[in-house]
Amino acid sequence: MNEVELKAVYDYFGSIEKETLFLTIEDVKRLLTPQLAFSCVEKAFYYAGSKKGVQMPQKIYFSYHDGDMRVMPTVVDLGGEVITGAKLVSIHFNNREIGLPVVVGFFVLVDSATGSLAFVCDATFLTAMRTGAASAVAFKYLFQDTRKKVKLGLIGCGAQARTQIIMMLYIADISDILIYDISDEAVKSLGDFLSKLRVKFSVAKDLRDFSICDVVITLTPSTSPFLKPEHVANAKLINAMGADAPGKQELYPEIIRESVVIVDDTEQAKHGGEINVPLSEGLIDDSIIFAELGEIVAGKKRVPSGGRIIFDSTGIAILDLFVGWGLYKKALEEKIGMKIKIH
Repeated sequence: MNEVELKAVYDYFGSIEKETLFLTIEDVKRLLTPQLAFSCVEKAFYYAGSKKGVQMPQKIYFSYHDGDMRVMPTVVDLGGEVITGAKLVSIHFNNREIGLPVVVGFFVLVDSATGSLAFVCDATFLTAMRTGAASAVAFKYLFQDTRKKVKLGLIGCGAQARTQIIMMLYIADISDILIYDISDEAVKSLGDFLSKLRVKFSVAKDLRDFSICDVVITLTPSTSPFLKPEHVANAKLINAMGADAPGKQELYPEIIRESVVIVDDTEQAKHGGEINVPLSEGLIDDSIIFAELGEIVAGKKRVPSGGRIIFDSTGIAILDLFVGWGLYKKALEEKIGMKIKIH
């Protein structure tokens, strides 16, 4: 094929007169406040619960020797305005050894009318904040004892613990925080963070210390249960955030059987949430699921009063979509970010 023939081929694929907004992680951190994260995630759960105009396939997983990648697409029709987006997020546990975050990702918005790329940003901080916001939304709708300040317990002191704390402080009246990790280094690092926030906290000697907590949040990658009923004797709410893939498990099945279970997404929870292992082993069945959190937020179901509640969070794509969309609109309003042309 000669140059003239090649040029004819190239000329056929014309440029699309659309620009793409690009945000760095520093831009995202500047824009994504606790208020914005919470409002976007709360709205996302409402739409997820309404089941109207939402297309959200299950996560697609790809395995690596030290972790995995998840591809999470979503389309939502907001009363005539169609939002299309996707997040690609990888988990590499070996990243700790080279000073990188374990969770690394990026998010894109696609122009639903033309298919062109409208927006791209780092999703490492976005993921952490939207996961913390999911805990805060769960607290708002599921925690029933509002008469006193809350004693909060966190098991797992990694990066996610920080945004859990930020978002819980935003929504809840926290009296003190109890923290625990098998890594002394992680405990010290989180303790330094809490000291800078001037938040009252203590370090648990063992898991039995969590029996005084009103809310317990688990944030580990464990594949073996470690939290027993006696460890959460007084807890009214357990946010099980660590189990987000097949084989992961943090709670003993006895706790699950004794609690009202709320999930973020039924199918994802059954295959990769806190309930996935006891389900596969026949220790519980899927009737254990009372509702999805979105159904509670949308007012379709009401949580029974008096008992302990477990929020089984796997991380759903619609949360990323709404947070990403909120970031995009705020960046345009504040004229933050760089516009590039790739089409």
